Amino acid sequence: MPGRRRQSPYTEGVDERICSKVGCRREAISTLTYDYADQMAVLGPLGLARDPHAYDLCALHAERLSTPQGWQIIRHVAYEAESL
Repeated sequence: MPGRRRQSPYTEGVDERICSKVGCRREAISTLTYDYADQMAVLGPLGLARDPHAYDLCALHAERLSTPQGWQIIRHVAYEAESL
């Protein structure tokens, strides 16, 4: 549905986005960026805005992420606040 918005603490106000992997139509939950100079991939929660230099990934592709030998993967995890 066009214009549908996700309602979660981490993506509130963000348009729903799909995985950047070719042929995948799953909902994106993470954003992947690369730092080529430092041979590093950074995977974090879905970014608030689309970035043409980043890739949005679904849970499956975020979990299966691999990089070239010698590269480092940094995984940032967002934690939900506990209900009291």
